[in-house]
Amino acid sequence: FGQQSIFDVAKSYGMNTAVIGGSDYPTGHITDGNVDQITLGKNINGVPTQWVTEVENFITAHASNPNGFLIYMPITEAEGRSVESTSPDDASSQGLYQQASSWDDQAFGLLQTWLQQNNYAGNTAVSITSDEAQNDHTSFDNFYGLGSTGQGTTRHVPFVLSGPGIVSGQTYGTTMGIDDMSTNYMYSIGLPAPVDSRGHVISSFFTSGGAPTPTPTATNTATPSPTATNTPSPTATATNTPTPSPTVTSTATATPTSTSTSTPTAPPGSNLVQNSSFEASSSAWVNGGAAPPRRSTTQAHSGSYSLKLGYSSAQQGDSTAYQLVSIPSGTKTASLTFFYWPASNDSSTYAWQEADVVNSGGTIIKQLFRNSTNDQTWIQMSFDLSSYAG
Repeated sequence: FGQQSIFDVAKSYGMNTAVIGGSDYPTGHITDGNVDQITLGKNINGVPTQWVTEVENFITAHASNPNGFLIYMPITEAEGRSVESTSPDDASSQGLYQQASSWDDQAFGLLQTWLQQNNYAGNTAVSITSDEAQNDHTSFDNFYGLGSTGQGTTRHVPFVLSGPGIVSGQTYGTTMGIDDMSTNYMYSIGLPAPVDSRGHVISSFFTSGGAPTPTPTATNTATPSPTATNTPSPTATATNTPTPSPTVTSTATATPTSTSTSTPTAPPGSNLVQNSSFEASSSAWVNGGAAPPRRSTTQAHSGSYSLKLGYSSAQQGDSTAYQLVSIPSGTKTASLTFFYWPASNDSSTYAWQEADVVNSGGTIIKQLFRNSTNDQTWIQMSFDLSSYAG
């Protein structure tokens, strides 16, 4: 937590950055303005596929950025005294620590498969580590030194590193310092360590010089950008019968278009979405579906209102909302940022929440995300729409 974080470095090189995962200890310190998206929630009982989906959505949304992305993903299912007080070697039904750790392993496997299927694995470095060893003062404690590991003399945590330019299939027994972790990870993606880092690059990890180095960008000063911001509420439940509706969505969809519309052209730095907070009753939003959206005070991220899509309990509640938005020609940076509150008790494959970029003819030209979750908490989403300027 020194003068500069890894996010500061990544952002200065033009990368998109995110923190996505459970609300474990380290994430309480993430307040850096150079983190594009912070999506946190309580730890999940089971395989945390929700966080995998959020990471995939973020990568997809920023795939056009040639400088890439840096994502910190805190998923720690092996959390709490009841879990940490069981032996990591216990593979029985009582071995909660091993069970919880396997959930994290499965989540990583899902993400790794997705990266391979979408051709990201060849230029993506992945690091897996732990913020601390077991620390609950039990016989398996390896942090406070009260257990059977030598009074705190072996505070070892794993550090796994894979990607282009990294030696594969090797296990190292030499102890590396905790400061070396971020230094070697940053080196693996071609970036320098933060200015006050005390870590050292361990050359035996690498076949050459790590991943290609991104070109630094002069983006430490803010660039005026039209930002679309809204605070929609949950959830979309699509009908089993196809509908002519262009999107099935639980979020308001920003629709850039070159067609003349009643949407005024705003100056740089403005919010182009009209009534983005839903505080007023406005005709700016076009609502549709079997269960048209309506303003609600049941859940509100800020202010008093949100836009509720879908039914609270019934099925066949497909619900859509969209607004035509013109991003001025010549705009260098334009983003859509919003919070949504997903809720669903439907296990059907026909229930989901979705946001899309749709043209004036109702054709989806880019799917921003598609989830089927029951998080029941506000989640921030942000997408780069710069390519739709003009």
